[in-house]
Amino acid sequence: MLESTGEKFIGSSITDFAPGDLVMIGSYLPHYYKNNGIYYEANSGLKARSLVIHFHEDFVGKDFMNISENFLVKQMLVNSKRGLQFGRDFSEGLREELIALSELENMDRLLGLLSLLNKMSQTQDFNFLTSDPIFLNNNVDSDRIKKVFEFVMANFQKEIKLQEIAGLASMSESAFSRYFKKRTRKTFSTFLTEIRIEHACKLLQKDKHSVSEVSYESGFNNLSNFNRQFKSVKKTTPLNYRSRFLA
Repeated sequence: MLESTGEKFIGSSITDFAPGDLVMIGSYLPHYYKNNGIYYEANSGLKARSLVIHFHEDFVGKDFMNISENFLVKQMLVNSKRGLQFGRDFSEGLREELIALSELENMDRLLGLLSLLNKMSQTQDFNFLTSDPIFLNNNVDSDRIKKVFEFVMANFQKEIKLQEIAGLASMSESAFSRYFKKRTRKTFSTFLTEIRIEHACKLLQKDKHSVSEVSYESGFNNLSNFNRQFKSVKKTTPLNYRSRFLA
C-alpha cells in the first residue's frame, strides 16, 4: 500500500491497512480493500494508491519451484493460501525494490521478481491472516465464493439467512452447505461467526464501546451468545481480550 488507510478483508480476517502495508495473497483467496469513510467524502482531496504484483505459480515453468534451491519460495507460496502479512520494518526495506520492479523489462523484471520472492521467503517477520486455507480450483469457484464473501463483508452486522446466501451462489441450501464446507473446511455459520468475532476484536481494542455494544455492532443479537462464541474462537473472554490492549 503506497497511499491511503482503511480495512482489508482477507479470508476470514479483518485488519487495518496504511502506507507500507505488504501482504501476499494466494490464488483464489477472497479479499478486498475498503478505504476509511473520509476517502469517499466529496472534496476530501484524499487519494488511494497501491502497487500490486500478479504472477502465476508456474511463471518460470512447471518444475522450477520443485528444485531444492526453491524450497523456501515454494513453501511461502503454499502458506500464501492463508494470506501473509509482512512486518512493517521488513516491508519498508523492500519498498524501493517493489516500486522499481514496475519499471523493469524483460529478463530484468523476471530476475527482480525472483529476488523479491527469495527475500520474502527467508524472513520470519510475517503473520498468517486467516487460520485455514480456502481450497478453490478455478475462476468459477473464485467468482462464486467472491460474491458470497463480499456479501458477508457488507452485511455481517445484520441477520444473514442460509437461503439468502445460497441463492446468491445459485444453489440450494444443502448443495451450498456442502460446497462451502468442501472449499473452506468449515461451515458457513462458522465462517460468519469468525468474521463477526474479528470485527468485535477490532472494536474491543479501541475501548469506545461497552462489550454489549460491541456484541450488537458485530452482528450478535444476544450478549450471552456473543460471550460464548468469542471464547470459543479466541480462547478468552471479551473483557480479558480488551485488557491486553488497554493495560
